[in-house]
Parts: sequence; structure tokens; C-alpha cells
Amino acid sequence: MHKSVPMIFAILALVVLIVCSACILQAPANQTSRQNGGLTQILGPVESPYISFDTARQNLPSYQPDPENTSDFIKTIYYFTGLDVDESGNARSWIFGMGNSNGTEMLAYDQSGVITLPWDAPPGAEEIDIDNIVSPDRLFSQNSPAIFGSPSHTIPERRDLELRRGVYTLTITSGNTSRILNFNATTGELIP
Repeated sequence: MHKSVPMIFAILALVVLIVCSACILQAPANQTSRQNGGLTQILGPVESPYISFDTARQNLPSYQPDPENTSDFIKTIYYFTGLDVDESGNARSWIFGMGNSNGTEMLAYDQSGVITLPWDAPPGAEEIDIDNIVSPDRLFSQNSPAIFGSPSHTIPERRDLELRRGVYTLTITSGNTSRILNFNATTGELIP
């Protein structure tokens, strides 16, 4: 019997400890349980992956005149396209076909910066007068019913916008289907 007393005492102490722990750790029925520790996610401002046309154009390093080297100043924009354009007319990336006194090149601008690619302007390429066209954001707000008419809510749409020879071409792809809309670049009106 002497050997079993410490064993009984240990088991009894363990049962008392479990019962007391349950009383201390259990939240009252009228209070909500709250966790006061661990990892907490801190949400900061989320930067949009979309870039406005004006921001892209202003951030092209070759578009701004270099006071040291005026021959590198891009004087002519022949072409531009916006890839994956959102509802506001902003794109994930903008690509410009441009020319200067040294020839032509393509400049691609996205969140990571500008990439220069070799490019030969096609014969008969016309200069785009940026100051006399409807901006992509205005084009989208002006033609919202035609662009967003009846989108499928189950299949997301991708929109790519291109300006060449005075005509905006908007390609809207949803799943295996696509539709193409053309707009006058000067007025922004839908071309039937």
C-alpha cells in the first residue's frame, strides 16, 4: 500500500490540474473568443499593376529631350498598344513604336520600367499626334456601353488596345471568343 500512495497522489494532482486548467482557459459563454498573439497580416496600400497612358508616355526616357544629346530625342510616335487594358483605359503595359534621327525602335513600359527593342517602322507609317487624339481613358469612358455591353460574368475578358493610322482597334477576348471594335482616334466615335 505504501508504494501506491504516491501514484494515487500523482493521479489526483493531475486530475485537479486538468479541471483547474479547463476552468481558467474556457471563455465565458457570453464572450467571444479572441486570440492575442501569433502572426498578424498587415495590409498596406496595394499598388495597382495598371498604368495610365499619360504616365507611360511621360516616363519614357527617350521621349524626353536630353539637353546633352538632342539627336536622341524621340520626335515621332508611329504606333502604340496597351496590353490587358482595364475598365478605366489603363494597361498592364504600353508599347510604343517610335522614331528619332537614328532610326526607329519599340519601347515597352510596365511596372518594372522601360525595355527598348529593335523595330522597323512599316512603310507608310503615319505619325501619331498625341495632342490631337482621344486618350485611352477618355475613349473607354466615352464608349463604355459598346465596350462593356454584356460581358460574361463567369469568363473574364482581356482587352488589348492599339492605335495605328488614326484608328483605335480594341480586341476583347473572352474564353475562345473575341470581338473587335474600331474607333476614330480623333473623335473617339465607334466606326461601324
